[in-house]
Amino acid sequence: MKEKILLLLLFFLPFAGSLMAQVPISISKNTDMNFGTIAASSGGGTVLLSTSGSRTPSGGIILPSFTGTVTAAQFTVTGEPGYTYAITLPANFTLSESEVGPASMVVNAFTSTPSATGILTAGTQTVFVGATLNVGASQTTGSYTNTTGFQVTVNYN
Repeated sequence: MKEKILLLLLFFLPFAGSLMAQVPISISKNTDMNFGTIAASSGGGTVLLSTSGSRTPSGGIILPSFTGTVTAAQFTVTGEPGYTYAITLPANFTLSESEVGPASMVVNAFTSTPSATGILTAGTQTVFVGATLNVGASQTTGSYTNTTGFQVTVNYN
């Protein structure tokens, strides 16, 4: 009888174990997106900001000689060499101007280089993101910004 009790007690003794986790890939922001200085006519239009940082106006948009700061967004993806990843960009985003009066502009048609997927050949890769700024007819003058930022997500494959 003593043997059976001893075996039951051993069965319920705690065993030490270890826990581990690995995050194989990460993304960090290097540079914010900035469309720079633009001038809009009463008809409005768009400004396409490419992933290389160049701008293309359409409609009633004029790009003045004083461009201000113009940059595509830049991110660094890091992880194990050889890992592949998928990039997810937002569908649209709103910039707001609140000093002169409540006004907004929509940013959409986000693009990235590389587009959709990438591979970490040396354990790191730079991703550039551009988009299109939609300027309304008689858009309110001001500095349009956001406080939350837009989301760029990478998922390893």
